[in-house]
Amino acid sequence: MLGVSELVSTGVHHFLIPSSSPYKLNSPLRMRKKRSSSHVPAGILAMVAAFRGSVTVPGSPNPSEENKPRHARSTSLPSLSHPAVSHLHDQICALRSWPLQPDGRHSPPPAGEWIVAGFTGIGRLHDALHDLLRLPLVRDPLRPAPWADRLLDAFLRLADAHGSFRSVALALRQHLSEARVATRRHDPGRLSSALRAHRRAEKALARLASAAKDIARHAPLAPGLPADEAEIADILREAVEATATTSAAVFAGVAAVSSAAETAAALALKGSSTVGTLMRLSSTTKKAALESERETAALERLEEAQECIEGLEKGSERVLRSLMNNRVSLLNILSPSL
Repeated sequence: MLGVSELVSTGVHHFLIPSSSPYKLNSPLRMRKKRSSSHVPAGILAMVAAFRGSVTVPGSPNPSEENKPRHARSTSLPSLSHPAVSHLHDQICALRSWPLQPDGRHSPPPAGEWIVAGFTGIGRLHDALHDLLRLPLVRDPLRPAPWADRLLDAFLRLADAHGSFRSVALALRQHLSEARVATRRHDPGRLSSALRAHRRAEKALARLASAAKDIARHAPLAPGLPADEAEIADILREAVEATATTSAAVFAGVAAVSSAAETAAALALKGSSTVGTLMRLSSTTKKAALESERETAALERLEEAQECIEGLEKGSERVLRSLMNNRVSLLNILSPSL
């Protein structure tokens, strides 16, 4: 049996050199004759004895782990590294980064751009979702999933909300146009009627925003699923939440833009009964000038709000179509016989 050995490392392998050998390692590539083993510290000798007979090769598996059970990942569903899943995840993150308020800017044009950006983000998210739902690897596991019915219901509610929004927005645009005409013609009765109808439309928008928030709060959950199925269920739930949250903010934003125009028109209505008389008596008086400025501001706000809502038509139509298409895709997945 060999005596005390020295542990030698070449940077790739570890070797044991018997203590009886007349050589000792001086560098990884050269050996020189050993003087004496008496200069080796006792701690090193103990460590060498513990590693006697071992050879370590980089990249070799740990023997203690070879027999451990390993989790085998299912190939039935695409992982988050799948391009379709990654793309949908990116669109969800982009929509979440969209601010829920138009950065403190209260004039209608910036708010209008902000609203259009929200619609655009929802549309892109659902385009990505449509691509994901077309994959057989996703469609097959969804069929027996009970939580998919709740997902289908969430898409139905979202589609209903956006369909109602389009109807309310159309009515709102007509009321704004009527208010502009009444303001320009100094017709208080006609303006009052237009503003009452306008307020009813704003209340409808507020109800739609509340309904969208409720969808976000009750997005379908799927507890107790296998890891791979839970991955898909989670990203679909996140898509519903992001869509509903953004929809609620968009509906409320349109109501805010419209409300600002209504307030300006109401101020113009307040002074419309006296502005004609004041203008005839003294066109240079401060009060007459103030009333004229209010009327001009009201006309501008009404026009800007009307243009804002008109600019949403294309985006809202795209969102509604995407929601309906994805709901049809889910319905086909859950009811293949139909």
